[in-house]
Amino acid sequence: MKKYALVLMVLLVGCANSSDEQPYEINNKQFHEKQDEQGNKLFAYVVSVKAKSRQNINLDKKFTRSDFERFAAQEHFEESSILKLQLEDQAVELLNKELETRNYCPAKHEINEVLWRDLSVQLRGRCL
Repeated sequence: MKKYALVLMVLLVGCANSSDEQPYEINNKQFHEKQDEQGNKLFAYVVSVKAKSRQNINLDKKFTRSDFERFAAQEHFEESSILKLQLEDQAVELLNKELETRNYCPAKHEINEVLWRDLSVQLRGRCL
């Protein structure tokens, strides 16, 4: 029983130490709508982020190995394809909520294009 309690404590401490803070912050969302020549409803949804900068190294104090590992483990948005995919997934969820709120595509919709520009992702699509 003590082993299970010890394992549970280790898992809880590990979870408590993990940071839920995202290395980026969404600072702008824009929804654009229009109709093409055939009358189809089109949309574009842009989500922009404000990237958080890396933590600075304090060179006045002794730089330990764990300090170096923490610094090296920081993910920088512009360099991380994982963070960009996370933002893309989050943008799809935000788009679905926006379409529902606006009742823009009451039946279904599809995303035809995903465009990246610096610190933003644009989802383009149409209502079905």
